[in-house]
Amino acid sequence: MPMPYRFFVLVFLCCLCLSAQGQQGVWDKAASGKKSKSKVDKKVKGIKKLRDHIKQWGLEDEYNKGLLVGGRLNSNGWSGGVYYFTKSKPGVYNVWQLHFAEIKHEKQVKQQAVSTSFTDLGEPSPFVFGKINNLYTLQLGYGKEQVLLPGVVEGNVSVAFRWNIGFSLAMLKPYYQRLIRVDNTVANPIATLSEEKYSEENAELFLKSGYTLGGSKWSNGLDETNLVPGVYAEAAFIVIPAPSKGFVQAISLGCNGAFYTKPLPILAEVKAYRYQVALFAGLAIGKKWK
Repeated sequence: MPMPYRFFVLVFLCCLCLSAQGQQGVWDKAASGKKSKSKVDKKVKGIKKLRDHIKQWGLEDEYNKGLLVGGRLNSNGWSGGVYYFTKSKPGVYNVWQLHFAEIKHEKQVKQQAVSTSFTDLGEPSPFVFGKINNLYTLQLGYGKEQVLLPGVVEGNVSVAFRWNIGFSLAMLKPYYQRLIRVDNTVANPIATLSEEKYSEENAELFLKSGYTLGGSKWSNGLDETNLVPGVYAEAAFIVIPAPSKGFVQAISLGCNGAFYTKPLPILAEVKAYRYQVALFAGLAIGKKWK
């Protein structure tokens, strides 16, 4: 082959090689671009998934309703109640609450009656000196419970805040004592036993422990119970030690305050107020379902 033709063939082959390499580079760049875009999409999806997970962190509770029963130790007595829950949205629940409580005055002290010379009247028994009424309350209300610190993994502690407001009914039941009445108008004094509640007429005798043989049975005065309406408000932190499927166990720490239409006397010669305030610690157990 003549020299000029060889030269042109060589130039043609070189151009072909360069063109193929250029085309391969374009394909490589396109493939690389697709891979980069795919990686970006995966990262975006991952970030969205993480964001949604954080937003719903520990709130993925499949149960929509719950029922709890429990008891409390109050700074002014004790109480027991029932709670019914319905889910409003993740981490937020509607709460209906019914509570019964016995209220005790901070100054009341139970003591043992001393024996007397009138042994035929019976054995002495414990009583609360100066007590004029047993006080009980029944509260019915509605509120909300908001999860503050959810338990991410089963077995973790979760914390919620609960508030509740509603109607409160105070029940004042007269407190009866077994009083010793002595007739000194005869030569040989005669002692009789009388079950009485506090009144202005017997105040002097009622407030002398030496003339009290003990407290009467609880049912005395039940038909004389005085009802006093009012309102209440309550706030508490709820700690759930170990969430489990279907079963609920909760510890509550909070405060309850109530206001009534008239004062609620418990002890004689101690000023009575229209309101009652108490701190409490309680434990409740129950069941939840879909």
